[in-house]
Amino acid sequence: MNKDEYSLKKNDLGAIGIGAMIIFIALILVAAVASTIIIKTAEELQQRAQKTGDDTQDNLGGKILIQGAYVSEESAAGGTADEITIIVQLSSGSDTTPLSEMEWHMACDDGSTTASINAGGFDGVATDLDGTAYATGATVDAGETFLVPIDTSVDCTPSVGDNQEMRVFISGGGDTYASLHYNDVNPGSSIV
Repeated sequence: MNKDEYSLKKNDLGAIGIGAMIIFIALILVAAVASTIIIKTAEELQQRAQKTGDDTQDNLGGKILIQGAYVSEESAAGGTADEITIIVQLSSGSDTTPLSEMEWHMACDDGSTTASINAGGFDGVATDLDGTAYATGATVDAGETFLVPIDTSVDCTPSVGDNQEMRVFISGGGDTYASLHYNDVNPGSSIV
């Protein structure tokens, strides 16, 4: 009988296999971590894009368009407009919106050190194109055109040659800017 002797050199192949297995497991762990980071980043980007899209839709869809404006009442003494009326329309793509969420701001400079501000809401004063008043708390739909009278007898009373800045906006939506120029203050005179 012969006795076989094994040397340690013949067992080196097993050590190489264990090293390859350790490297293989390490690569799997690195790939798992990298894929987790990529998936998390993709989810964050998708959420940001969704929020940006929603904000853009609110700003563009939730907007009031100024179709025109005219002097609706002249002062008894003449020379100034005591009331103007703006013709507005809820932009296409807007949701049905309560008038209580709509406002206007008018800024005017009478030559003094500070500009005057005249502001108010649409609720309780807006009327349909035929003059029928909307009830308090009423809503308007996209594309609906209506009138809003603005009392200018206290603040920002315009006279011939005046310019005023006006903004109309919806709470949480976009705003619209218009420059009002008064060439004439007789009732019916266009000012936009």
